[in-house]
Order: sequence, then C-alpha cells, then structure tokens
Amino acid sequence: MTTIFETMGSGAPMDSFRGRYFQDALSAIERIGAAQSAAAIGDVITGTAASYGYSNVCFLTQAGSHQPFEERVLWRAWPKGWADQYRSSNFYAHDPVAPRIRRQAEMFAWSDIALDDVSPASRRVMEVAAHDYDLRYGLCAPVHGMNGYQAGLSLAGYDVERTPEANSAIELVTMYAFNRFAILRARQPAKPAPLSAREREVMGWVAAGKTAWDTSVILSISEDTVNKTVTAAMHKLNAHTRAQAVAEAIKQGLLTF
Repeated sequence: MTTIFETMGSGAPMDSFRGRYFQDALSAIERIGAAQSAAAIGDVITGTAASYGYSNVCFLTQAGSHQPFEERVLWRAWPKGWADQYRSSNFYAHDPVAPRIRRQAEMFAWSDIALDDVSPASRRVMEVAAHDYDLRYGLCAPVHGMNGYQAGLSLAGYDVERTPEANSAIELVTMYAFNRFAILRARQPAKPAPLSAREREVMGWVAAGKTAWDTSVILSISEDTVNKTVTAAMHKLNAHTRAQAVAEAIKQGLLTF
C-alpha cells in the first residue's frame, strides 16, 4: 500500500525522506498537535522553516471576495518594512505568487516563475522583495482540498536548503499546521460584524422587503446613499448578495424584529 511519505512533496520517495528530515517533521507535528493558540502553531512553523534557512514566513488562508487581506493571515513573520510596503503598495494585486498558489496544488519555488512571462508590476514585486529585503529565494506550499485552494504557506530566505527532503518536511508540517489552525478557529465564537447604526437601519428595511428607492424615501436619504450603505454592509458581512447579507446580519443578532 502506498503511504503519504511515498507520494508527498516534490516527488521525494520514502527512502530519501528519512533521518533528520523525518524526525524534524514528526517533532513539529507533535508540537503543532499540542498547540492551543495560533501563535504556538506559528512558532513551530517559524522554527521549522528557520532550520532550513528560511527566515521569513507568511501563511494565508482562502478568503471571501470582500475579506480584507489582513483577515486572511493565519501567521506571519515577515520583515516589518516589507509587510508595510506590501500592504501600502497593494503588492498583493500584482504578486505573481498569489495566483499560482491558488491554482497549483504542488509546491513550487519563486524561481519557477519566469519574470519574462509576468507584467512589469509583478516583476517589480519580486525585485523589491529580493533586492530591498533579501527575500531572494522563496518556496510556496499550497494547501488544496477536494474543492480547490484552501491556504498557502510562503517562505523566503537568503541561503536556504533546496533539497527534496527538506521540501517534503515543510510540506507535511504545512498540512498539519493548517488543520490545527482550522480546529482552533472552529472553537472560537464568530465575531459580529461591526455594522454602523445607519447600516443596521438600512439593512433592516432591506430585510423588510423594501427597495432602495422605498428605503431612500423612508429615511429621507438618496437612493445612491442607500445602495452604497448596503454595499458597505455586504462587505463587512462577507456576503455576495443582499439576501445573504440579511441572513448573516440576522444570524449575528445585528437585526431584530
């Protein structure tokens, strides 16, 4: 019978995934299984990555279409300057790693992305990372399920171990870490979306079946203001339609009748 160790990560067979790499992975998995916080899981990930020369770590989960980037972060240990510039310069919109990690289930190195094949904006993201922050060699471990992309771990460093054995250990730790993050998140009560008084008022009329024009007349505001207020509430509730937004608002106790 084929085992996970014979089929996982970069095609590394069982006879090469052994010794300290196997022990590294098992030790990390044991500590992840005992972790009671996201920070504890993150410390294990960071330590495992560092043992192979990766000094920077970012673990992102899949998000709804309106979910802010920061809410997707499971764990991050990036240089502060890089994190700030990545956010302020909207690098995520042009990062060539992001779309690839969503569509490809196998691990890949940043160097697998040919700079000649990407846009100038994407090329700039990679060049700034390498030249300004010494993020010269990167590795991505996607987490995909039956329904596609779920999360991804991105590692970067200057002098790293680029062996199939090290990659296999990282991939196994990534999978277990994601499962542990999911378990801990499931135990946490959902945080109500912070709708403003105006958003609750408008959504209340949407829930009552009123159109945008009806609501604008009732509240003595413009129809455009009603639509913008509903859109803002949908973003906060991570809803794709007005009906979904109403249902989520009721579920969270934000609307009462």
